[in-house]
Amino acid sequence: MLTIARRPATTRRRPVPPPAAVLTPAQAFTALPVADQLARVEQLARQALPLYGLPPTSAISLLNYSENATWLIRPPGGPARVLRINRPGYHPRANIASELEWVLAIRRDTPLVTAEPVAALDGEYIQHVWHPGVPEPRNCVLFTFVEGTEPDDSNRLASFELLGEVTARLHRHVVAWKPSRPMRRFRWDFDAMLGPDGHWGQWQNGTGVTPPIQRHLNRVLPVLRRRSDAVGFAKNRFGLIHADLRAANLLVKNDTVAAIDFDDCGYSWFIYDLAAALSFIETHPDLPAYIDAWLRGYAKVRTLSKAEIAEIDTFVMMRRLLLLAWIGSHADTAQAQSVAPGFAEGTAALADRYLSRFA
Repeated sequence: MLTIARRPATTRRRPVPPPAAVLTPAQAFTALPVADQLARVEQLARQALPLYGLPPTSAISLLNYSENATWLIRPPGGPARVLRINRPGYHPRANIASELEWVLAIRRDTPLVTAEPVAALDGEYIQHVWHPGVPEPRNCVLFTFVEGTEPDDSNRLASFELLGEVTARLHRHVVAWKPSRPMRRFRWDFDAMLGPDGHWGQWQNGTGVTPPIQRHLNRVLPVLRRRSDAVGFAKNRFGLIHADLRAANLLVKNDTVAAIDFDDCGYSWFIYDLAAALSFIETHPDLPAYIDAWLRGYAKVRTLSKAEIAEIDTFVMMRRLLLLAWIGSHADTAQAQSVAPGFAEGTAALADRYLSRFA
């Protein structure tokens, strides 16, 4: 009899799905809805208040939540204050201390008003605060509350002239100023803005950057590097600047002008402050008039060289690409979402005009 050997039966196993990704505490916090994030950060803010001698039951309301969380504090029976809770991993404590030293020097040495940092009970301006609902400890700074309103947006020419004058006062101050210690702040040069390790991420990851747009914008990079480097790094052209002095960061009350929000201040070309003033409106048809108004205000206080003025378009283009990077790295914020539609296409159009002049 022929017998046929049977193969042993095999047991088929169902494929095991890969384990779900485990989020770090920081990633889990970022994944929360913004309202939930703010509820937790507010608890951290209330925990910080006693360090400055303020009751944790003070009235508190949100002013801004973007890079940092900024809160208006109204303690019972005391003056209003502003508490800034710095985002983690951006500015080390030494960098914040440098920012505050310049802010105090501006307030002391110029007619400009700044929000003055308020020392905590231990005599330090910067407090390192932890709360169990927030994954990382945060650096906090309390400031005086500066009264005033933003310049009238219905008269942009006057606003840009004022911006130019205020910016020139800051530049004149920093050229002559001798800080008490080496200033530790970001450097806003070509690599820091547009390089692979840029402070605000890579512009190639910006919202709406398609492969054709990326290829087109790549053509601008060598021109920007060459022309910005040609402006040079001499002390009268490159130094500590505000780096975000837009109309939103001026407050006017009667004859008093205040400059606020020095969180981005760092080392860059002085003319870059003009490009920062034009943030998000680089393609506006009235841009030449805004630039002329800014230069007119600046000239009341300080002179720019012909070489700097000749490269205004270069620094406007650099700032636009930096903002494209910012939109990509902040895509979950309401501010970035509000400006993202069409921004990449507008940047490509701006590059067209730039290359037609300088390529």
